[in-house]
Amino acid sequence: MKVYSFGIETVPVAGVSMEDGILIIGSVREENYKIMLLKLYYEEELKWVKFYEGKNDWEGHSIAKANNGYLIGGAVEGIATPEGGKNWKAYLAKVDENGNKIWERKYRILGNECVYSVVPVSDGILLGGESSDDSKRGFFLMKTDLKGNPLWERTLGSWEDAMFGGIIEGRGGFTLIGSVKDDSWKVIAFEFDWEGDIIGEKPLGNGMALDVTDLNGKILITGDKNGEFWVSLIGEWETTLGGGTGVAVQILDDGILVGGELEGNAIVAKLGFDGKSVWKKKLWEEGWVEVLGRNIAFGVRNEGEKSVMVIERF
Repeated sequence: MKVYSFGIETVPVAGVSMEDGILIIGSVREENYKIMLLKLYYEEELKWVKFYEGKNDWEGHSIAKANNGYLIGGAVEGIATPEGGKNWKAYLAKVDENGNKIWERKYRILGNECVYSVVPVSDGILLGGESSDDSKRGFFLMKTDLKGNPLWERTLGSWEDAMFGGIIEGRGGFTLIGSVKDDSWKVIAFEFDWEGDIIGEKPLGNGMALDVTDLNGKILITGDKNGEFWVSLIGEWETTLGGGTGVAVQILDDGILVGGELEGNAIVAKLGFDGKSVWKKKLWEEGWVEVLGRNIAFGVRNEGEKSVMVIERF
């Protein structure tokens, strides 16, 4: 197990594999938040770490491989608060394999927004995330050209609260999955064509979806349902692992890997494609898993008033 700390809080959020390691994006807090991007070898050793910062707070939330580099997304120039903050601008940047910035873009949509998903497509980049005004919260979609210049944008809904889950590509378009709350939390799938026009909307059940992926044309989610670590292949099965929250899901050749928090501890578990438990392993105490790699987990552990990044093999 390795521990890295670059401030009061060091929080990895998403990762993408490279030939000799993995790129991890997240956030670090000292006086203000700044975006953290680091490269780790698969032996858990740190090769380099870079920070992107500016006016007020900056947070990193998503990363994707692109032609001749990587795309990173998040929120910048806002003011972070325990409730999520205000005045955030959606953020997209392209960096090279060493983390050097090639270009960056900042977007104002409703007044408070964050990019949680970056999806490169053949003729541009698809962005998805949360957007809100002074009263209600919802989601946004944006398509840009290959240099981040907006081609179109869409906003969705107006709820008491909203939590972005992810984007799944399909043959005729794509699906945005998000969790919304008025009286209680429920998961909804919003279907779009490639021009950004909505073509369908359907509920996926009660609960909160924190990570989503495609499994043989069906939506696989993990998150929280009534305080339970929840995993569901929509329309096929659902299961809970105990008191906690699922944060990350990964498809293996022979099953499904999920990571998150269970009874206050970081855990990783393997399920069969039928949803039945194969094994479950507790990793570190007082924390949770955020990112899953090749037999390796990245996450957070609370150490007094600090939050540190933990890496552990399983």
